[in-house]
Amino acid sequence: MPVKVLFLTLKTFSFTGGIEKVCRSLCRVLYDLSEEDLIQSTVFSMYDKNTDRDSRYLSKQQFHGYGGRKELFVVQSFLHGLKADVILLSHIHLINIVYFIKKIHPHKKIYLLAHGIEIWKKLSDPKLKMLNQLDKIICVSEFTAQKIRKMHRIPAERLQVLNNCLDPFYHLSTAFEKPKVLLDRYCLNKENLILFSLSRLSSSEKYKGYDHTIELLPSLLKIYPNLVYLLGGKWDAVEKKRLDDLIEKNNLQNHIRMVGFIDETELTEHFLLSDLFILPSKKEGFGIVFIEALASGLRVIAGNKDGSVDALRNGSLGVLVDPDDPQGILTNICSLLKHSQTEAEKKNLQEKCLQAFGYHSYLKSVRNLLLGEQQYNQLQYEP
Repeated sequence: MPVKVLFLTLKTFSFTGGIEKVCRSLCRVLYDLSEEDLIQSTVFSMYDKNTDRDSRYLSKQQFHGYGGRKELFVVQSFLHGLKADVILLSHIHLINIVYFIKKIHPHKKIYLLAHGIEIWKKLSDPKLKMLNQLDKIICVSEFTAQKIRKMHRIPAERLQVLNNCLDPFYHLSTAFEKPKVLLDRYCLNKENLILFSLSRLSSSEKYKGYDHTIELLPSLLKIYPNLVYLLGGKWDAVEKKRLDDLIEKNNLQNHIRMVGFIDETELTEHFLLSDLFILPSKKEGFGIVFIEALASGLRVIAGNKDGSVDALRNGSLGVLVDPDDPQGILTNICSLLKHSQTEAEKKNLQEKCLQAFGYHSYLKSVRNLLLGEQQYNQLQYEP
C-alpha cells in the first residue's frame, strides 16, 4: 500500500522566496513518488489559491489552496492529518496544528522543515514542547542544525540535514554570453565588469552584506573603473532610503543599478550578465540563490559563518569569506576579477553544481526519509 503523505505549507506558488522554492521542489518529489505508486500525496496551502498551482509540480487532485481561510485550513489539515501516515510541515508556524494529532496517534510520523531564521528565534514553551515531540526536524544546512541543537536543545538524532536542491525546472543555459537585452536595459556594455547581489532588501534583516559591498566599491573602482554593481531584490521604503543615502555619500550613482524584483523567467539571464555573484551574509539558512548562480556558471563569494558554507560545499564551489572582514572580501573580489572566466570554466562550474545539488539526488534523499530503504524495497516489489 502506498504511504499516505500530507504536506502542509503556508505558501508554495503565490510567492517566490527561498522557502517557497523549497516547497515547490518538494511538491515535485511528492508528485514523482506518487507516480511510482510509492506514496499517496496531498498538499494543503494556507495562503495559495487553487488557481496558483503550477501544474509542473503537482496535479490538480493533489493540491488544495485555502486562499487565506485559516480556520478551514486548520480544520481540514487536522482531519486529513488523522488519516495520513506521514505529515510534513513546511514551517514552524504550522506546528500547533499537529499537536493534538500527535497526542491521539503518538506513533504517527511528523517531520518539520527547518530553513533558517524562522526557527532560530526564541520559541514559546508549547512550541518547544511540540518541537521535541517531532520525529524529525529536516534542516537545510549543518549551520541550521547546529543552531537548533544549541538554542532549543533538540537531540542530534532528531535532526537530519537535507540540503536544498536546484529547482527541477530551473533554466540551465548551454551558452554563457552576456544577454544584450539586459546590457541595453541597464545601460551597460561588454567592457563593464559586473558584480551582482540578489536578496530581499529589508530594514529588519541587515545581515545579507550587500551594504558592505557598496562600501567597498570606491576602493574597487580605483582598480576597476568600469565596475558596476547590480543590486536586485524587493526593498522596503526604509531600507531603500538607507541605501540611497549610502550610495550618495560614496558618490556611486553611476556605478550601482538597484533593479528591484527580478522575475524568475529572467533570473538565469541576470547571472549570465554578471562576472561575480556576491552576498557575504551572516544568517543565511542555506541560500538557494548561490546554487542558482553556480548552475548558471557564475562564480560566487559568500559568508563563512552561516548556511552559505553548505551551498558552496565548504568552499569547493566558491569562495567563503569572513563577512566582518572588509579587507579580506576586497582581496577576494580583486583576485577573482583579475581572471575572466572561460566558457569551459563556466560549464565545469555548472556541472559541479548539478552534481552536488541536482534534483534527482534530492528526490532519492526525500524518498529514503519518507519510506526508508526497507519499506522502499518492499513497495517496489509488491505485485
